[in-house]
Amino acid sequence: MKDKFKKKLKRSWLAIWIAFAAAALSTIGVLAAYTSVSSVKRVVSTQKGAGMLFSSNYLTTDENDLPRTITFSSMENSPCVTVNVCNYPQTLIKHNDKDITYTLTVELVDSDGNAVTGENTAKYSVEYNGENKTFGSNSKIEFSLLKLMADDFNKHEFVLTFDKSQLTKSDIYMRVTATPTNQAELKPLSAKLGVIYINNNTSATWTGTFIDNATSPKDLDGFNYRLSGSGEGTVTLTWNTNYVDISPWFKNTYDLTISKDSSGIATATLKVNSAEKNQYDIQFYRTNGINSAEQWSDGNHTDITVTGTGFVSMSFTQSTATEN
Repeated sequence: MKDKFKKKLKRSWLAIWIAFAAAALSTIGVLAAYTSVSSVKRVVSTQKGAGMLFSSNYLTTDENDLPRTITFSSMENSPCVTVNVCNYPQTLIKHNDKDITYTLTVELVDSDGNAVTGENTAKYSVEYNGENKTFGSNSKIEFSLLKLMADDFNKHEFVLTFDKSQLTKSDIYMRVTATPTNQAELKPLSAKLGVIYINNNTSATWTGTFIDNATSPKDLDGFNYRLSGSGEGTVTLTWNTNYVDISPWFKNTYDLTISKDSSGIATATLKVNSAEKNQYDIQFYRTNGINSAEQWSDGNHTDITVTGTGFVSMSFTQSTATEN
């Protein structure tokens, strides 16, 4: 009787084991398929992971230190630039779940990064939270022990005031740097900012370029493209959907109407006015796998090409005096 019971028990356990193994193999198959699809669809940003949760409207992690100019009307009496530092991406996806402490440093420099000194430095100032600081003999202003709380979407605003008399010929910039002090994974943000005024006799100019620092575009699963410039007009964006497509967030935010021809070339127009906004950062996603022939079009990463065919391009048309 005992032998019969043991044989029956063994057969039962064998059946259970076979069923379990089959279920496990089925799960592995599903998981492998899911992982494969996820790998194809993933997008990598220049500012990865937690680094995206420390951002700014003007400051970036580019580290190229190229000067940027913000345009103003000649009627502007006090040209001010408001720089914000946030605990969230500029797309407001989510905020950092940890407090961020950081130091903000502002240096008065020329376009080459050399310190600017002299009595005129007192005409430049930085205001934060009601406290206004002017530049002293060391051409440097610092706000330390700043904290972005993790309880919500939070930002700090710093108002940079420039000397209007220098607007037409100045080589004076404010180099602004926000350096985190409590999260090693967060990268410092920086930019060299200047101002200039435009009038009806000044030509407007807008340019577009990729801002990814990878040695090769083949190292990236997604791309960051920046429109920047001065003046008012219309930017026409063109991209090849056989390789990339535009971020749905950007499309919806700026209510773009997109047309596409039979060869896969997409086109959209965007009204621009540097008096309101002088920079747009756009993310493009891959639509197919990485092409082995991809390369940067030039040393400045202006575009990505495959055997001469570009991924993204733009053109600008300046508004006429009678255009609304």
